[in-house]
Amino acid sequence: MEEKIKKIAIVGSCLTRDNFNTIFNPNYKNFVECVLHQHQCSLLSLMSPALPYKESEEIEQMNAFSKWQYKTEHTKEFFNLLESRKPEYLLIDFYADIYLGVVELEQAFFTYNAKFKDLLPLKNAKTVRKIAEDFDSYFKIWKQYAESFFQFLQREVPLCKIILVKARFEDNFEGGSSLNEWRKKRNYQTVDIERLNEIWSNLNGYVEDNFQVQVLDMTKKTYLLDNEHPWGKFYVHYTKAFYHDFLEQLIALTQKND
Repeated sequence: MEEKIKKIAIVGSCLTRDNFNTIFNPNYKNFVECVLHQHQCSLLSLMSPALPYKESEEIEQMNAFSKWQYKTEHTKEFFNLLESRKPEYLLIDFYADIYLGVVELEQAFFTYNAKFKDLLPLKNAKTVRKIAEDFDSYFKIWKQYAESFFQFLQREVPLCKIILVKARFEDNFEGGSSLNEWRKKRNYQTVDIERLNEIWSNLNGYVEDNFQVQVLDMTKKTYLLDNEHPWGKFYVHYTKAFYHDFLEQLIALTQKND
């Protein structure tokens, strides 16, 4: 019998989204169709009110993907589209809250993504919150917004199954060299991998304990970083093994639900 193609949506980063790109998994379309994606958006921002969005000269100069990312975080159109496109599964990862953080506005939060730092609302924001700098304060707010997020899903798309993607930041390349060392030599910002992974585990654990989710766990094996990754060297840009294993796990998980 022919396998039914599953419709999925994503709230997450490239570590989840890249699995549904033929560069990494050439045959993924035989199994899943990605119908919707909200990219690198903090849960605090996602669950904040929509913000006015206005085209500008700076926005016009962005590439199409960045323009779409910036716009959709203002409009929060993800929620309307989620209801109309009716995915069977929603995959979530918390990269944005852990690595990026948020700016705090009067009645809202907005993800602090450095590529938008010269644009509103980041440009004039007085407060930037980073979870690694003040975990207790950020986590307290994050739990409230997580509650709102899962309540919305339960209310509006009750048949959509939620898959929590568990992953880790890595430092080692295939061949043994270190990304932090590579970045230090170029005066790029480095991060405390162990600290960020501990925080990631805390957020994942809270969601597992408090909400109905299925788990796609990419932390059981250690994956190396790819020196030649198409998007460049980064803490979640893995070798092909990661993406192949991810898709295999997802297929097994969805088949179990049939």
